[in-house]
Amino acid sequence: MLDRIFDLNKIQNSIMNFNDKIKDEYYNYLINEFGVLFTFHSNRIEGTNTTLTLNDTRKILNNTYDILSVVDKNKKREINETINHQNAFKYIFEILDKNLDIITVIKNLHQIIGSNIIEGAGSYKERDNYLINSNGEEVSFTSVALVEKRMLELKDKYENDWKDLTVFEKAVNLHMAVINIHPFSDGNGRTARLIMNYELIKNNYPPILINESQKLSYYSIIEEINTNTNYQNKPLNFGDIKVFNETIQQLSILTFKNMQKFYDQK
Repeated sequence: MLDRIFDLNKIQNSIMNFNDKIKDEYYNYLINEFGVLFTFHSNRIEGTNTTLTLNDTRKILNNTYDILSVVDKNKKREINETINHQNAFKYIFEILDKNLDIITVIKNLHQIIGSNIIEGAGSYKERDNYLINSNGEEVSFTSVALVEKRMLELKDKYENDWKDLTVFEKAVNLHMAVINIHPFSDGNGRTARLIMNYELIKNNYPPILINESQKLSYYSIIEEINTNTNYQNKPLNFGDIKVFNETIQQLSILTFKNMQKFYDQK
């Protein structure tokens, strides 16, 4: 644990002290290299990207994919979802120096990922939603009538109760809050991972990538945290985030190491 904390402090200090040129290169790497992987795997986790390969994703985002020749409606949707997710990730870098309200950021991220795909993108859901857990039980998320109230509670916790937490704890809490409230009709998982990375990048830590192959363990961690969560009345009172917190610390370090490898090979 000490080595990991030391490495993270060193990484944060390095990023904080980047000069303008190096910071531009760092952001360029995150958007054009890390961002391709993040977009591909985040969509794959949600099962919204079943036909596009990683190479397809890279070509789409590099504008070298023959989009005009695609006639299949499902593939067109996947292409749009790919472009939207990358645009949402780029949006994070556009607002780093702006003091935006956290609810505004969450809604804007959702509006971008849902553009021309999710009805009412950027607005709260109009129908209740739920999931089936690993035991086959139906778990209902926050009801439509309570979403706005719960999101205001999220804002209050973010600005007050979570103020003295570590950046990683705060990032995990934001992720868990969006997952548990599930304020939108669709795209909640992608929005949760985006807002988590927003918090990390804003505070000079590398963003994290959850690989499609880690999907089951990722879901298992979330379910374990929510073992006793009351989704309707207290969705923000979830369980111990220690394992999730330690996991994203490791993934953040991995992003930085992968960046170093990328530039070493150039």
